[in-house]
Amino acid sequence: MSAKIPSYDRGKIAGHYPALSNRQDEAYVDFIRDARNLLHHAQQKPITDYSMAILEAENLPVDAGHESVKTATDRLMRDNALRNYYRVKRTYQESFWERIETSFNRRRDTLLSELADAESAGPGSVEIDNDLKIPEYASSEIHLQPGGNMNEDLAGYIYDHGMMVFLGGVGTNDQAHKMFAFGAAEPEDGKIKRILDIGCGAGAMTMAMKEKYPDAEVVGIDMSAPMVRYAHKRSLENGLDITFKQMPAESLDFEDGSFDLIVANLLFHELPVSVSTQVTREVHRLLRDGGVFHLFDFPGDKNKNAYAMFFVEMDGADNGEPFLPGFIRSNFEDIMMELGFEMHKNFDPNMIFFKGRPAVKKAA
Repeated sequence: MSAKIPSYDRGKIAGHYPALSNRQDEAYVDFIRDARNLLHHAQQKPITDYSMAILEAENLPVDAGHESVKTATDRLMRDNALRNYYRVKRTYQESFWERIETSFNRRRDTLLSELADAESAGPGSVEIDNDLKIPEYASSEIHLQPGGNMNEDLAGYIYDHGMMVFLGGVGTNDQAHKMFAFGAAEPEDGKIKRILDIGCGAGAMTMAMKEKYPDAEVVGIDMSAPMVRYAHKRSLENGLDITFKQMPAESLDFEDGSFDLIVANLLFHELPVSVSTQVTREVHRLLRDGGVFHLFDFPGDKNKNAYAMFFVEMDGADNGEPFLPGFIRSNFEDIMMELGFEMHKNFDPNMIFFKGRPAVKKAA
């Protein structure tokens, strides 16, 4: 039945996001989004309270240690309500990705042609490294997105629309990315001539940084060729002069001390801690003395309990986030300081989720 419904370019929705190929697809994804908000997000606190009540009633440990979390997992996953809650959570994710992928595939040839046409157009530019070997860790289907970021030529379209669904109303007009970008810490001397966005994905954060600092040179890098191609097309449509490059964040091909500000938005929890540590070394090398690295990502486990870490473990397993638990456990601000950073005066350990981890490169 769906194959008989015409597919066509329906423009943009919620600001910069590409619309799906017909109204039927859009209605289906809207339903999944609203059901997800109602039956998953709105139930998080009641589910948390319910889970903690089980653990406390049976005098089970509720600290965030590995053994306590293992004990909590064994007990909580014997509960029918919790098993159903987490099964439905995964099903929402699988359902909206599948329909988004199907919808854009209806116009696959047209969309690929658009990407090809944009590649040689300006303002801005995109550089693809055809010799780059993608490491195994980067090939997983993060967020359960079909094909992941690396193995699907339409990954940028699929990810961008999926992110709009995932963020709900906060994603409209890139509000969430603009909130992070406009909240990014600055060097004390206020000099910002060159900015790097690592793991730029579809380019929303990169665009927001360019809008905040229109006179600065802004560069976005990502290991995924489909993502930087799409990010360039996205910024091109908005008349922004941004350079996008396909490049691994752990091996950055830029000169020492050549950036004033480097940002990373929700990248590090998608990397093994060993890789994110190497990325941070590279960031330290690229920043000038006094330059700022602002890492936006999830807070560590210092203030979490057994259920919170159980939730993280389940999200790692059910949301295609294999490296999330390790990142949470790393308390990454500690690693940043070990590698030669000092935390920025605006760093608030109690507000990491909303304000990130701003850090300053200390003078040698």
